[in-house]
Amino acid sequence: MELDLVLKAVVALSAIGIVASAALAAASRKFYVEVDPRVEAVLASLPGANCGACGNPSCFGAAEAIVEEKIPITACTAGGQAVADAVAAVLGVEACAVAANVSLRHCGGGRAASRTYDYSGLQSCASVARLAGGDLTCPYGCFGYGDCMKACPFDAIAMDHRGLPVVDLDKCTGCEACVAECPRGRIGLLAMVPSEGAVAVRCNSHDKPKGRKAYCSMCCIACKKCEKACPADAIHVENLNAVVDYDKCTGCGQCVAVCPQECIDLTGRDAMVSSALADGRGPKVDGFVPRETTRLDFAEEEPSE
Repeated sequence: MELDLVLKAVVALSAIGIVASAALAAASRKFYVEVDPRVEAVLASLPGANCGACGNPSCFGAAEAIVEEKIPITACTAGGQAVADAVAAVLGVEACAVAANVSLRHCGGGRAASRTYDYSGLQSCASVARLAGGDLTCPYGCFGYGDCMKACPFDAIAMDHRGLPVVDLDKCTGCEACVAECPRGRIGLLAMVPSEGAVAVRCNSHDKPKGRKAYCSMCCIACKKCEKACPADAIHVENLNAVVDYDKCTGCGQCVAVCPQECIDLTGRDAMVSSALADGRGPKVDGFVPRETTRLDFAEEEPSE
């Protein structure tokens, strides 16, 4: 190739670059939109995970919405109380208390639950759910292919040897990304509960107990033993499944101790043991001893009129 031809090409490309740069610079000045400095300050206070739990596609969008008072200063569930306090300080408003929530799995099946067919496709809960409702016989349980784990922006979920996702409450921020990703999240398989909630019912089925025992050995059988044992009246069998009222639960562990299916676990940040260690072990957790309390104890605590 001749040298003059190369030089012409270099000069031409350089000229194009200079013209394009000038055009971009002019356009940036003409279309520049000034950003409220409060938005940038609020954005600096947010965790930057862009998890979408606040209803905005990014932390920048959340910062704009907070400054414009479209969402409250407590909207960032991933940041919790610390972020809410920082945002309040930036905007010069009164701080608000943040109710901390975490993700809870209502299923203890995993390898203890039966499958209706052998699935060999894409290892995804969403994919298997599209094939005749999924390979899991239980219509309410966890498929175990880890979509929630992959969706978690905080690395707070890990699959265990049972094929079930275990939530690390030290990392969980309550962003709800896992609930949104789970194909059965809308029917309560994964749910947000108070972070201090001390027990978890690992069953989501509402089939008749005899039918569900046929497809899962770890299911709730609606026997109501937990309901009768609870001194705080915090757990009741509703629609053939045990449901915890976390406003009443004290974490005494009586329900865990009496459950014949061992499908009630200790959990929550205020529980007596780590939630990850207690997951799936029921009353077999090392050092577990339920507190001896009675219904009378709770009645005596109520203020007299």
